[in-house]
Amino acid sequence: MMIDICIIGGGASGLAAAVSAAEQKQGRVLILEKKQMPGKKIAASGNGRCNLTNRKCSGALETLDFFASLGVFTYTDGEGRVYPNSNQAKDVVYALVRAAKSLGVELKTECTVEKILPLSGRGGFQVRYKGGTLEAKKVLLACGGKAGPQLGTSGDGYGLAKALGHKVTRLAPILTGLETRENLKQLKGVRAMARVGLRKDGKLMAEETGEVQFNEDGISGICVMNLSRQVKLEPGETFAEGIARYQICFDFLPEMDWEETIVLLHRRQNIMELAVEDLFLSIVPSKLKQVLAEKSGLACGTQAALLSEGEVESAARILKSWTLSLSGVKGWNYAQCTSGGIPFGEVNGDTMESQLIPGLYFSGEILDFDGPCGGFNLQHAWETGRKAGKAMANAISNSSD
Repeated sequence: MMIDICIIGGGASGLAAAVSAAEQKQGRVLILEKKQMPGKKIAASGNGRCNLTNRKCSGALETLDFFASLGVFTYTDGEGRVYPNSNQAKDVVYALVRAAKSLGVELKTECTVEKILPLSGRGGFQVRYKGGTLEAKKVLLACGGKAGPQLGTSGDGYGLAKALGHKVTRLAPILTGLETRENLKQLKGVRAMARVGLRKDGKLMAEETGEVQFNEDGISGICVMNLSRQVKLEPGETFAEGIARYQICFDFLPEMDWEETIVLLHRRQNIMELAVEDLFLSIVPSKLKQVLAEKSGLACGTQAALLSEGEVESAARILKSWTLSLSGVKGWNYAQCTSGGIPFGEVNGDTMESQLIPGLYFSGEILDFDGPCGGFNLQHAWETGRKAGKAMANAISNSSD
């Protein structure tokens, strides 16, 4: 017997698609998941809290209605990020799997799909997986990207799609930390608030404000992870050539302009017996103030009152524009998302059906989409998964009329 709808991947978009398809009651729905259990990446998202969506997303209200119908109670923080009220991502996985099973969705785990072949003449597909074969009228590739391979997303779907004639744009790990040429070992574990700018050949490309976390080989934090989306290579450029063009700069006093910063430092000079490095006291953490003083060429331990105007300007410059050179980005094991994938030009945006292969659908991270931290990427997964699920069920219904 031919399966009506075969969903490859039991992650966020795959589970959303399965529930949405099964709700239409138009045939047999099967999920093939290569891990022992579905939803592993959901369970790990948001540091185990699962940032479901963001109120700033155009489809957020529909997503909230969907999860409310599954029994997931949510709250929204001051940044528009939505979480389950329990702050437990496992509750989201449980709600999705429970709903899918109650609607009759079949789930086959530890099942790695190796090939998809269109059936000539009668339509549908042959799906070959490790240990068996099945046939399906509709197939959804919801395999995820390459980010977080320890959670099962090793990029298998790209090979399956390419074998069917689809293009895959250049893939890169994003929403990850950035590595610097400078050794930051003495700052390991330090956290500081700053406005962080990404520059390419000296030109500002993007900037974010937030907490920066320093480690011995680079920096991380939400603001840094968001900037990692903008690190891109030119066609034909090697990674070494491309990354060498990028710099990261820090403004530790973003609320002050240059003149205000100079005035602040002059006032601090007048504090009795203040050491040079203490010009940065309480502006940045203690370990960082020592580094900034050294990088600005000031002699630590000497009195700030003895600084020349040029030295005060050096201190202001390091506070407003300390610059590091990039040497790399943290790899797939550290990344939250994949840049690149199946181009949207090859997919119907309303149904998520392939423009090249009728009956083949795509959803989630396998598509060439990436958003910033804060629930935008999970919103994309739920939204495209639900679109695909409904469209496949409707297509099955129309074919049986």
